[in-house]
Amino acid sequence: MYEQFGGLVDNTTQTVTFKLFIPDGERAPHQYAGGGLPRIRQVYVVGSFQDPNHNKWDLNAPILMNSSDYIDDKDVLQGLLYSYTSGQLPPGFYEYKYLVEFENAPSRLISDPCARYGGTENQNSAFVIGGQTEIVQALKSPRLPYQELIVYELMIDDFTANYKTLDEAPFEAIVRKLDELVDLGINAIEFMPWTAWAYADSPGKDFSWGYNPVQYFSVAYKYVNNGSNETNKLVYLKRLINECHKRGIHVIMDGVFNHADALLPSLGFPYYWLYQDPADSPYVGNFEQAAFFKDLDYANRCTLEYIRDACIYWIDTFKIDGIRLDNTLGIYRPGNRGVGLPKLLSELRGHLSRTGNKNFSCILEHSWDYAAIDVTNKVGATSCWLDNFRSNSMSYLGDRPQGFPQIEPSIMRMLHEGKDFDPGRGPTTYIENHDHRRFALKAGGRQYWYLTQPYVIALFTCAGTPLIYNAQEYGEDNDMPEDGHGRVVPRPLDWNKYATEPSPQIFQLYKKLIKIRKDHPGLTSLNFYPNNWEDGWALPNPQGFGIHRDKNVVVYHRWGEDKHNRLERFYVGLNFSDQTQSVTFEVPDQGPWEDLLTGTMVRANNGLLHVDMASNWGFIYYKKY
Repeated sequence: MYEQFGGLVDNTTQTVTFKLFIPDGERAPHQYAGGGLPRIRQVYVVGSFQDPNHNKWDLNAPILMNSSDYIDDKDVLQGLLYSYTSGQLPPGFYEYKYLVEFENAPSRLISDPCARYGGTENQNSAFVIGGQTEIVQALKSPRLPYQELIVYELMIDDFTANYKTLDEAPFEAIVRKLDELVDLGINAIEFMPWTAWAYADSPGKDFSWGYNPVQYFSVAYKYVNNGSNETNKLVYLKRLINECHKRGIHVIMDGVFNHADALLPSLGFPYYWLYQDPADSPYVGNFEQAAFFKDLDYANRCTLEYIRDACIYWIDTFKIDGIRLDNTLGIYRPGNRGVGLPKLLSELRGHLSRTGNKNFSCILEHSWDYAAIDVTNKVGATSCWLDNFRSNSMSYLGDRPQGFPQIEPSIMRMLHEGKDFDPGRGPTTYIENHDHRRFALKAGGRQYWYLTQPYVIALFTCAGTPLIYNAQEYGEDNDMPEDGHGRVVPRPLDWNKYATEPSPQIFQLYKKLIKIRKDHPGLTSLNFYPNNWEDGWALPNPQGFGIHRDKNVVVYHRWGEDKHNRLERFYVGLNFSDQTQSVTFEVPDQGPWEDLLTGTMVRANNGLLHVDMASNWGFIYYKKY
């Protein structure tokens, strides 16, 4: 429903129709149970389209919008619709706002909650007349299950800042790096939020990770801004997705659906300020765990429909392949499948089923710990971020160079990340993401990158979907505080330094492990041995598997089927110490067994493999049956 609202352009007639929907909790009580009436007297629209030749607004002559009942395609009254259609406009980029008069409060200039574009300043809404067009095409080959993806988390600003040209939009610049990412081996990009966020000054100066959204149908202005062409905006995002799809790269959108930024009336979330008393807004309220900004209230049907329709807009129009749902603790009510997260995912799955959209991924950022597994299963999500892999690895790695890596028995549960997931679901694992300090920095800096090797081997040999972050594959080691001031600031990637050592060595390690992961589907299974490990167990079991704490080594067994239903077995060893370590463990036959890391072939003696592991390294012994 909400995709029918906003500033909708007809390029045939070169006109725009503004449609602002307000749900009615009195005449259409199914829309919301909590909240009050907006108390709107009338709505006007103002913007640069009023004087297109000079691109000027005329606040002294606002254009009155018509009001009428909005009845949906099922003949159900939903609320009021304010609308206005312009005359013919010349090609260009136009900004606008609604001027809202209330019964008993000063008028407000408010953005469009369903705008397709963010404006250049003051959190304006915008639309484009003319410009180039692009239709997004789906992936050429069938979409892969999420478990078969290697995901690259990409922060658009930092990724492009140091190589983007002045007459190039960030989305255009990313296209020029796609072949390098393909060479690395990734087959999915998770873009940090591209939807319009709140800014107090201008989008060119303000910086955000995008987790303070205000317009859920809109693209952030700075990501589509090309200084030499004002009409080609959304076309750059559509072309980027097409270029990804041509290369077999799945596109995952980071969606922030639990809260919105209110700021001031003219800058914040429109559906908060469209009510005379913002406390009456049914879209905003503490639904479950309060987090940041203004929480969205999923107890009200209008909120769920607004977010659901925004998701459908990105799915249908931009052919995205998945959504990561940020901080779902705020939209999950335990034991209630009729509201919030489970209801949202249920209705999205219904839409995906009706449209034949297969293997679409819904990834949760929930509690970051093992409790998220149960929620993932209950709500029918594809995956969840499990931060235990990162946080435990950081703890074991220690503070370099003063400390020394020391693994603990808890590593066995960390490595068994697939435990307790229902079939077809699994974790998203990582040792680094946008929220935390760089892993190479924890090791002591790029010169100590070799200390990270066993952790990287673990990342690509465990269950779930591996995720790597902006330039992790080159050992980026810029710092970031874990909390407080200085977290959300620009950290532009210096791509020039990645031609010098140790960057090429690190890149080749990631490339090798990604190839191993992609060549061997058995590694995507949830199978893991030893299945259970007590925290007090610091020595291998009688078969040679588990942790040897004093040696600082681990051995585990993974298995699964390849694409031809043939069994693949993997025996993985990790040496976190600064010395060569010897291990012995049982295998089912003589072999030969191939170490996928080095190509070395060995045979078992009396059912046992005896292996020496180099320091800060490991092995992946493999055989197909």
